[in-house]
Amino acid sequence: MDKLRSVPGTSSNISYTGNVVPPSIEQQQDNNSEDYPKTLIEQYMRASGKIKKIERTVFKRFAPNVTEVQADFQRLAYSFEDMGIMQYAAMCHMGFAKCESYGGAKQREAEAYVRAARDFMFAHSEFGTIHMRTAHNGFREGALHCYNKASERVADGGVAKASVLRELKYLHNQLDRTSAFASPAHRINDLELAAEQYMRRGDYLGALQQYDDIVDNIYERKRAGMYGELLRQAEVMRLMLLVHLNLTPVRQSPAHIKLLEYYYSLAIHPEEPSDEEDRPTTEAKQTNKQVPGAFVPEYQRQTLAEIVCAWVERKLCELKVLIMHFSCEFCSISNMERQLVKKIYSDLCKIF
Repeated sequence: MDKLRSVPGTSSNISYTGNVVPPSIEQQQDNNSEDYPKTLIEQYMRASGKIKKIERTVFKRFAPNVTEVQADFQRLAYSFEDMGIMQYAAMCHMGFAKCESYGGAKQREAEAYVRAARDFMFAHSEFGTIHMRTAHNGFREGALHCYNKASERVADGGVAKASVLRELKYLHNQLDRTSAFASPAHRINDLELAAEQYMRRGDYLGALQQYDDIVDNIYERKRAGMYGELLRQAEVMRLMLLVHLNLTPVRQSPAHIKLLEYYYSLAIHPEEPSDEEDRPTTEAKQTNKQVPGAFVPEYQRQTLAEIVCAWVERKLCELKVLIMHFSCEFCSISNMERQLVKKIYSDLCKIF
């Protein structure tokens, strides 16, 4: 009978008959929850080892099955995302993309790299939110790497390339790459973003080139009527940039010279106010040709003409007053216009 009694210090899961009683469901769940992240990480390490084995194996028939490894990476990525461990989810998406590269599916490979980049950025923002003392720039670098990989895998003339570069530009402000996608909306938006980036960096000559490209792109597609506000902003920015850069006539393009001559002649021979639609606007809509002042309101054209006249005749004191008047009078100008006007005014204040 003593042999059937439980021995002190032994587990309570052993019955008096000598049989092992299985643990309860609650105990199993507690044990699984404690080992859950560790188990997933071990599964990720095992899948990564299979990827390395595939790369090292000369005869692919002896290598692990790529489809099975790919399925493991996909399952693990979604599991890590559900748990909020986004950096491991991103690395699983990278493993999934690596498997896609063996099959030559570049589009699906690029999509996997984009998912990895987004997870890296989510992890980067989370570390910044909770103010971790340890450096977390590695996640941002991982996102840059994945976006660059994705942009290399997609076709240059497709919408996928344009969308990948658009996400990449929000992360990397100094990126100069643009897509050759044929959609006017995507192309013009890329040029707008590039112009803003040049303005933030203080590269005003590069910004002028981008605004020139915007105007040329719109008129080449004969869609001037659809982009009236953008053409107005581009013309004001081009005019102000020419005043700020103070380029010699040799460095000015024919379009720049035509623009400056129009506003200078307008200052000398002002237009009479009229209730009818402006002549430049009507001409631009009918011919789809670049007409200076076509989409700039009449009251704003006159102020710009006075600015150009003061700049051409080197009346810098008067130019400073006109620049300040332009910034105060027109409250509806964009942030880029306001920033450039402030820059011109501050430079003039240093002289006078």
